[in-house]
Amino acid sequence: MATVDELVQQYQTDPALQAEVKEILADGKVTMQEFLTFAKKHNVNISLTDIPKYMEQAKQLGFIK
Repeated sequence: MATVDELVQQYQTDPALQAEVKEILADGKVTMQEFLTFAKKHNVNISLTDIPKYMEQAKQLGFIK
């Protein structure tokens, strides 16, 4: 099981993961379903209560506006 931090580190060097994130963000937003599907696909265990924290982290990293 990967952590969010490990996935962020992988993103920095993995062109396939970068392309996947770019596709998710193409419409300029991330739905809760997209977020959970992405986390499940990459075997990242997060709780629903943690999603706002990770959405804020994604904003700080420049993934979403």
